[in-house]
Amino acid sequence: MLTEISDLIGMEIYTDKAIALGNVDDLIIETENQKIEGLFINNPNPLLVEHSRPVSVPFRWINSVGDVIVLKYFPKFVQSAASPDRVPKVRKITDEMKHLAHDASEKFHHAEHAAADKIKQAEKKLVDEIKEI
Repeated sequence: MLTEISDLIGMEIYTDKAIALGNVDDLIIETENQKIEGLFINNPNPLLVEHSRPVSVPFRWINSVGDVIVLKYFPKFVQSAASPDRVPKVRKITDEMKHLAHDASEKFHHAEHAAADKIKQAEKKLVDEIKEI
């Protein structure tokens, strides 16, 4: 039976699919309200976390605590933001966004010139009509 929150340190954590995630290395505590915000795992299972990078599991993801901690949720795979697999995708999206912005800018520029030409034509027509009067 858990009597102190420090008893969580060292406990094994399992996903809802019964896959070992790792052991609790530390607790993330919100000091103002004295609440546990998460569990810190320094060396998680590489099948679940890319390159076994440290992760924090939000406390709300915990389903039960007994001899082990069982989560009610954990992503299929946690990938870091700077993953080499993702960099080309991010670059591609960035390039597409730049291209779209350039196209929009060109269309706006052309529309601006077309509007200016129409205003000049209308102005000239109005001047001609005034001269006729």
